[in-house]
Amino acid sequence: MTRVLIVEDHRIVAQGLEMGLRAEGFEVAATDGAPAALPAVVAGFAPDVVLLDLNLAGGLSGISLLPMLQAPGRTVIVLTAETDATILARALNAGADAVLGKTMPFPQLIREILAIPRGLTAEARNRHDRMLHEARLAAQERAKRLAPFAALTPREEGVLSMLVDGVRADDIAEASYVSLSTVRSQIRSILAKLGVGSQLAAVSLAIKAGWVPRPR
Repeated sequence: MTRVLIVEDHRIVAQGLEMGLRAEGFEVAATDGAPAALPAVVAGFAPDVVLLDLNLAGGLSGISLLPMLQAPGRTVIVLTAETDATILARALNAGADAVLGKTMPFPQLIREILAIPRGLTAEARNRHDRMLHEARLAAQERAKRLAPFAALTPREEGVLSMLVDGVRADDIAEASYVSLSTVRSQIRSILAKLGVGSQLAAVSLAIKAGWVPRPR
């Protein structure tokens, strides 16, 4: 009998999966994914297949649990409502065997659980390749959006970060122990490098691009 471990913090979802899988003849256990308890659950149940949610309680990512779940002969399937191709591709690159959507019809889910350990079906392979392709496109688009910010000096990054947080130029000067004219000069340099004409436009561009200062 195939043993399936459900790693899911939403109790109703977990219970629904448990009942459905048991009705199909699987041996099933469930856990909310708490890292402190997970190794003991995995060791005690020794699952053949793991159904792993990505967005768990407390902001925990299922991707971080993959090292605890992977083992020779075991299949780890991400079962998630997440649609961000970059995140899904990260799960695949971290070692998940496949990604399935929670909206998938239950009969199809059963077929995939049975088929994936023997190799991806054509449908699953197409889904896998599409996710990776979409993730590459998203990464390229993000790099393009962030390219103008690479020209900023560390000090300019700090000033822009404060502007994004809504800090006024005179308060930036006071907090940085420099003159207001110095801060205004830095802001003019930021606007020129980003190709915008105002502080508001620079802040808007930073937010839309998902920009954050580089770690120092």
